[in-house]
Amino acid sequence: MKNNEKVLLSGLSILEDYVKQGKIPGGQIAFVTKDEAGFNHAGYAQTVDEEVMVDENTLYDIASLTKVVSTTTMALTLIEKGYFSLKTPLKQLLPEFRFDNVLIQHVLSHTSGICFDDKAYKSLHGRKQILDFVCAKELEFEPGTKVVYSDFGFVLLGFAIENIVGRLDEYAKKVIFDPLKMNNTIYRPEDHNMKQRCAATEITSDRGLVKGEVHDGKAYRLDGLSGNAGLFSNSQDLSRFVRMLLNQGQLEENRILSKATINLFKKCYTEGLNSRRTLGWICNDSNTHMGDYYSDKCIFHTGFTGTSIYVDFVRECGIILLTNRVHPNRDNNSIMELRDKVHNVMLCEFDNR
Repeated sequence: MKNNEKVLLSGLSILEDYVKQGKIPGGQIAFVTKDEAGFNHAGYAQTVDEEVMVDENTLYDIASLTKVVSTTTMALTLIEKGYFSLKTPLKQLLPEFRFDNVLIQHVLSHTSGICFDDKAYKSLHGRKQILDFVCAKELEFEPGTKVVYSDFGFVLLGFAIENIVGRLDEYAKKVIFDPLKMNNTIYRPEDHNMKQRCAATEITSDRGLVKGEVHDGKAYRLDGLSGNAGLFSNSQDLSRFVRMLLNQGQLEENRILSKATINLFKKCYTEGLNSRRTLGWICNDSNTHMGDYYSDKCIFHTGFTGTSIYVDFVRECGIILLTNRVHPNRDNNSIMELRDKVHNVMLCEFDNR
């Protein structure tokens, strides 16, 4: 990583400054190329009850990064194997869903019209109750006519994948995490005796201090296994995922996705609509916080807890930023400014090498 050490340190200095100012508790940062990755960290994984420093082994609740690292990737592996296509109606995979005009492509690009949120889910628990609740709701707009980010769309996609392969965590481990040697990327950390390694998230009125269990309310009511959230990981593991994307779907001896599938990520599926989306990911959209120097062929996604991944297919590099900005509470929006600054300094430093 010698050639790119200055790139990593430029981003780390911004991260450290935000920690010193008390804008975030702490975080991990990584700069990734096709051949290597460098990592560093700063600050605290926990500041309430006790102070716990971040280290390279800290695991972060990556929240909605679950949608792209796990759920989207699993869906695409099943497309490659012929189980369905982007044009397959969701109803074919999930018979409880009532609408024939919602395609898998709509769900992946957040153009499905499926309800984006309804806090009434908080009284529910388990797959059947949540499935019945979402399936009973009307579509909020004609599929394909606009982009509205939908957690519930990915919850249903997770259910559809389960109908084909069984448990999400077991299939993700088999086809993504084990082949990529992402040994610290897991659902339900307590099941793996990893709860104490997790960065704390929010202090809530009903759950107290959340640590080592999923922060997201929908995934929590699905016992930590959901298509929209639930995954825990660290910068080292996620760098291997990014390197796979940069190497056209393969890392070392293991192919996760085909070259043709990686090329799909370079296509915008929402041209002319209100937001630019590819399959699962955001693509080169000026209305998002990935800095000012993003390329014409890039993908980006964030997680509510304070996490993000940027993959640049032109520069052949990636940036991973993992924080627990919701600790001890969610009233902290400095993460958006932090992402812009970190991406700007790192991409400028990379271009100036």
